[in-house]
Amino acid sequence: MVRHSPYAMGDPFQSDLKPHELPRATLVELWKRTVTAHAHLSEVWSEAVTARFGQKASEAIALEGWPLRKRGATPRQLFIHDLRFIVAATELKPEMLTVADRDQAETPSELTDGRGWFQGLVTASRWFGARQGRRSETPAWSGSRGRVRGLARGKGIETGFVLLLKAWHAAQGERACTIDTDAFERRVEQAFDRETLALIWNYAALAYMLTTDRWYTGARNRYGDEVAQELEKEVWIDRGAAEYDLEIGQKAMGATGNDVEALLRSFQFAPGEVGILDVELKLTGPNRGTLTHHRCPALDRFEHFDDMRLQHCCDICIAAMPISGEMLNRKIECKPLKLPPRRDANDIACKWEYVLPDPS
Repeated sequence: MVRHSPYAMGDPFQSDLKPHELPRATLVELWKRTVTAHAHLSEVWSEAVTARFGQKASEAIALEGWPLRKRGATPRQLFIHDLRFIVAATELKPEMLTVADRDQAETPSELTDGRGWFQGLVTASRWFGARQGRRSETPAWSGSRGRVRGLARGKGIETGFVLLLKAWHAAQGERACTIDTDAFERRVEQAFDRETLALIWNYAALAYMLTTDRWYTGARNRYGDEVAQELEKEVWIDRGAAEYDLEIGQKAMGATGNDVEALLRSFQFAPGEVGILDVELKLTGPNRGTLTHHRCPALDRFEHFDDMRLQHCCDICIAAMPISGEMLNRKIECKPLKLPPRRDANDIACKWEYVLPDPS
């Protein structure tokens, strides 16, 4: 067990542990591993696309997703560019943050400077969102009119995300290359308090997962939905991205053992899990536990207007969630207790149970 683990040998599992409650060294470790994972995930996507369509196609998709590559940006600069985008996106949609709150700490100036143009977009978005909230008090699941509202809302979120991304490329393209990434990393290691580290780690988890969205979109635009879905499954399941994600939490948290408790401790701060999903973890017995997704960004984005993409996202989870348990112990069994569709606006997204029937 690493020396900065929040758990000592024999400590009970803390299901409600928050990132700002972690030892500072653990938060720094989580940050470093998540930054590395951003580049690693892009490399895995590149390998998958290259294997099927060749290196030129892979390079073209990468350039479309990250125009800064044309300027020779380093992987760390590309990460900072995505991180700045996520900071902006969460200002428009704060609920994207799952384990931190924008108000718990001041966002570092490196991630917010030089975007005065953006404030007008924020103000307009908040005004429109307030009007939409006043107009509709009925959940979007209620009847055909509700479905139409859900359709409009979902397409609005998707369109707003795309427009923001295009504007970001146009207005912010060069700034990430001027940021002293080494100096920023020193601030992470030496200066930021735990509340700030927890906040920027949540930003980092979202930036890391943004990688898949950019590669998926590029592949879909060139080759269609079916091919993009095949590539995403290959990346996360066949090429091990899901296992790599779980290892981030496992190694940063110093989780040892091969039982269900060790699995939940690994899930507890895996960036592709708690960093983007509203997750509840419960250890219900010595060799049994549950993982509940109260809110899922794929469900929020695609429900009501893109059933095919939503089904694809769920299919990846149906395949990947058991793999996560098997990574620690091939005897760990996983089954879904609840899957979409949701019954109403208060329903959970999905729920999974992990059981180790024979721990010997």
